Amino acid sequence: MIRIKNLLTALLVMAAALLGAPAVAADYPSRPIKIIVPYAAGGTIDVMARTLAPKLGTALGQPVVVENRPGGGTMIGADAVARADADGYTLFLGSNAAFTISPQIMPKMNYDPLHSFAAIGTLAAFPNLIVVKPDSPYKNLAEIVDAARKDPGKLSYASFGVGSTAQLSGEAIKVMAGVDIIEVPYKSGAQCVQAVLASEVTFGFDTAVGSVQRVKAGQLRALAATSGTRLSDLPQVPSITEAGYPTAEVIAWVGMFAPAATPAPVQKTLATALQKLMNDPEVKRQYASLGVQANYTDGEATMRMMRSEYVRFGVLVEKAKIKAQ
Repeated sequence: MIRIKNLLTALLVMAAALLGAPAVAADYPSRPIKIIVPYAAGGTIDVMARTLAPKLGTALGQPVVVENRPGGGTMIGADAVARADADGYTLFLGSNAAFTISPQIMPKMNYDPLHSFAAIGTLAAFPNLIVVKPDSPYKNLAEIVDAARKDPGKLSYASFGVGSTAQLSGEAIKVMAGVDIIEVPYKSGAQCVQAVLASEVTFGFDTAVGSVQRVKAGQLRALAATSGTRLSDLPQVPSITEAGYPTAEVIAWVGMFAPAATPAPVQKTLATALQKLMNDPEVKRQYASLGVQANYTDGEATMRMMRSEYVRFGVLVEKAKIKAQ
């Protein structure tokens, strides 16, 4: 009798588990979803998130809102998501800064960049541009380096802040060239551009997304792209490798993540919706108007890329001796 009772109990537990597991996917989402962006409003990734949010909301049948949590080299926003309930209602739209750069230069962190998150997928990847004012006396990166050698500590550059792809490229250039150029951190590429135009700095970084059109319109002059090859949209602008600084090649990518323990059915629901959106002609058109080429990469491939990049950037960080202040 006891054996029969134990068997019935086991069967009931198994049935409950089997009935409960699909319910997670079937019921998701049943309330609004929040996307945390670790940058200030108005930046490239913020605009990407706000363009994506209503489309994703329509696809999932629930409102999707964007919340900005800048600071800490993107780690404030990332940490908030790592600590959130793993239920698919708090997502993270961020760049490699939060995963393969900041964790290697910050003195303390509260999450594991390669294990605290589940990658839903990568949306796009693009380099930064090194830009100056149109009337700047500097026509190329070599002239800036020469000027820095003549007057150590006199020139300055605007980055997106500690742990950003801009800082990684900027500091790598300084090490390779053996020059002293002051880094002035801002919260976004948009703020960097304003600093350049206001002559607060000698030169600055902005994403290709943010400044390709400005360069084409003559509002900025681009000295180099932080990629290994030239951008098709700006064929006259040399790559950072052509400019003589291959170790400063840093490509920014934007991906969506959830807390690591998020149920697989929920991850699949999000990944399916995201992949469809990145292939949707209207989304591609809207992103193209921002200078972004929508190109979905699945979560598994994203995690493989992150692990490889973590090692490569670790070597760069050590050589450039990049540390948070």
